[in-house]
Amino acid sequence: MNKQNSELAFRVSSGLKNIIGRDLISDKYIAMFELVKNSYDAGASKVTISFVQTDDGAEKIIISDNGNGMTYDDIISKWLFVAYSEKKPQNREKSSYRDEIKREVAGAKGVGRFSCDRLGALLTLVTKTENDNAANMVEVNWNKFELDDTQEFMSIPVQYSIVKQLPGGFEKGTTLIVEQLREDWDRDALLRLKRSLMKLISPDANKGEIPFDIELIVASEKENDNMTLQKAGINTDRDIVNGLIHNDIFEKLNIKTTSVEVSVSQDGKHITSRLSDRGEYIFSIVEKNRNYPELHDISIVVFFLNQSAKVSFTRQMGGVQPIKYGSVFIYKNGFRINPYGEPGQDFFGIDQRKAQGWKRFLGTREIMGRISIKGKNDGFVETTSRAHGFIHTNAVDELTNLFFEKGLKVLEKYVVNLIGWGEPLKSDPTHTIQPNEIGNQIISQFITNVDANDIVSVDYNPNILLKNDKKQESLTTSLKKLESVAEQTQDSGLISLAQSLKKRTEAIASHNIELEEEKAAQEKELIKAQQEGQARERQIYFLKGSANQDVTNLINGFHSVYTLTDAAKGYINYLRELLAPAEMENKDFVLSIIGQIYQANEKAHKLSDLAIHGNQALKQNGKNSIYDFIRQYIDAGLVIQGLKYNLTFYDQAFECKFDASSIGVIIDNIASNSIKAGATALNIEMSEASNYVEIIFSDNGIGLAEDIDPTSLFEWGFSSNTKKKGFGIGLYHIKQLVDEMKGTVDIDTAYRAGFRLIVRLKK
Repeated sequence: MNKQNSELAFRVSSGLKNIIGRDLISDKYIAMFELVKNSYDAGASKVTISFVQTDDGAEKIIISDNGNGMTYDDIISKWLFVAYSEKKPQNREKSSYRDEIKREVAGAKGVGRFSCDRLGALLTLVTKTENDNAANMVEVNWNKFELDDTQEFMSIPVQYSIVKQLPGGFEKGTTLIVEQLREDWDRDALLRLKRSLMKLISPDANKGEIPFDIELIVASEKENDNMTLQKAGINTDRDIVNGLIHNDIFEKLNIKTTSVEVSVSQDGKHITSRLSDRGEYIFSIVEKNRNYPELHDISIVVFFLNQSAKVSFTRQMGGVQPIKYGSVFIYKNGFRINPYGEPGQDFFGIDQRKAQGWKRFLGTREIMGRISIKGKNDGFVETTSRAHGFIHTNAVDELTNLFFEKGLKVLEKYVVNLIGWGEPLKSDPTHTIQPNEIGNQIISQFITNVDANDIVSVDYNPNILLKNDKKQESLTTSLKKLESVAEQTQDSGLISLAQSLKKRTEAIASHNIELEEEKAAQEKELIKAQQEGQARERQIYFLKGSANQDVTNLINGFHSVYTLTDAAKGYINYLRELLAPAEMENKDFVLSIIGQIYQANEKAHKLSDLAIHGNQALKQNGKNSIYDFIRQYIDAGLVIQGLKYNLTFYDQAFECKFDASSIGVIIDNIASNSIKAGATALNIEMSEASNYVEIIFSDNGIGLAEDIDPTSLFEWGFSSNTKKKGFGIGLYHIKQLVDEMKGTVDIDTAYRAGFRLIVRLKK
């Protein structure tokens, strides 16, 4: 043989299995992530992860999905073809899987299947497509690949056979059965798995795509779950092993705080930035993307955590503090990229930067958020180990720069420079700076971050950005002031912005004129109807529309009261949760005092809410129309969302003596109880007797169990809701508030279509 000119070829040792399997996948949780990703990429809408004990006491893991499944040819040409992935860009045109799956893929390495080796020594794969009459089964003993490294990888056989159906119960899809587990899965490990999976799926993943549910099933932990459910202060998603896994990402907790959203369009040509503060939209701008050519179809959202938000987060998460939950997570095509966002992981160097100016910069303790990368963003390549994030590329560098320049720095300008970190002022502990106090400053801070030549469009909330600190001015006057500031400073950005806003402002002013004309016409009709005896005079509790902006009820001050009482509510609830399981003397007395504080705080909170939205007298004297108040309370959007409110129409006043803030709290408590009971609608009816007005609240929820004494529901701490943990104080507070108004409240025990409460108020 001529050794000088011969061709050579690599041989592959059976030891390759460890390199791309057990040694590569760093832990059992990442192994689970990879297998769940495979189900997602196969077009599944559901995957179940079951931990099952066999008759001999051993444990096995069964992962089943309802995806597309694999044919015999797929198994031979793809699944058994090491490192091949039809999800790789160069292989996508060869396969029809994208047309079948209709979602972007989460993985493309071709080694995810070897995650099974990280979990256990034996694997049984059972798979079936929609068109197959039987299922294909492959059995792999990973230990055989470890016996002799001199054996070639391809020489070690795996067993194939045919079975009638999938073991998981799905008509099509893939089931993986992993046995001879390499590590134990105790309750702590199972809870860690569930909590990790909660963060795995981006909340954006299902928007416009196939839904994807993950369910964890562990029969041996059901008894422990039931015992845990009896404890106070638990989070039913995070502290219970069994059940569907929900993404508990930050905004789902409904915590009102400051946030910045940044998105790069699908074609990469434009960047949109949006600023919101405590539930109020403030400002957004669209600009040309000149500095980030590698980026497209990317979105960023960053939240600021002041002390109130941190307390509220911890309370709703069952005691988990934000610092222990994580910071800024990164997702690609719906799935989280590890280890970004984990506690202690600071991919962007945020804390290092904060150390250079802790009074000027935000750190990972003060922010939380996510970055979502979608589509064919091939510049973001995950390391094969799945534990070290992205390989360093130009796209990764540009993403870091985009996060800082358009996300974090904008948030810092607003939080640090304008609202004083969102905390009460040292000079006035009762006051927190609100957006409507700093309108023009917001514009100047925001616009300096953008080249005026790159501005495509702007939008803003005129109720915030065009307000004067001392009095309400017309939109035209405010715009002239902005133009004057721009001319004086000769700031090209401000000049450009003022010109862009002028057309929008003129349109709003025109709309206000229409509102004024409409209002005048309505008043004329009402006067006519009153003169003809066809209508009664109605009390006006809440003003609507930007045409009625001459309200002078100290609105700025009440905004601060509203914010402070909202924060106090979070502190009080958290304190109750801490005390509930504790053993202490006079516990009931202490809890009752806390309840009284809670009730007083609720009234102050509601009072400020009413003052912000209306012009009613803060202290009602004499008789007033309870019907008009409730009608306008609903129409003004002050009610708790999540129910349909049906108030029967009446053309009579139903006048009686009542306190506006108390009625607001009562309606909110009833609505909250109805939602917890699974109701979708709350019906409100009224009737009148010689001495009182009767208000009847009826919902279509689950109603009362027959073994519950209705009178006990008005006692402190009693709750009929065993599924959704509460403190049993809603009805107790309702009775206390009704008693203060010299009225009565009763439960209609004969009502079987849900729950009915009857409130009677003296005339």
